[in-house]
Amino acid sequence: MEEKRYPVIEEEDGSCMKAEEPIVGYAATGSGYSNTINTLEDDNAEISDDWDPGIGPYSMEELNARIDEAEIFIEKAEKGDWSDWVTEEQSLANLYSKYPWLR
Repeated sequence: MEEKRYPVIEEEDGSCMKAEEPIVGYAATGSGYSNTINTLEDDNAEISDDWDPGIGPYSMEELNARIDEAEIFIEKAEKGDWSDWVTEEQSLANLYSKYPWLR
């Protein structure tokens, strides 16, 4: 069987070849690209200032207190006291009992 040889293409600028769509193609064809969601300005896109997901932290003091608490739990675990931690299996069991539709 004869081996098929493909032509070697020499690149002029040393970069790899790539396919691109023409930039003017969208505007020239009138495809409506200029009116898509990417180009429309939506003044209501921001989250309102009074929205509260209820998880905080709400101040730097509260954030630092949470970090300090986490560091205490980590230090206790490094010393062998795992009472503040649960295994993955326990965590999944808790989730499945609280939210049975997750199974």
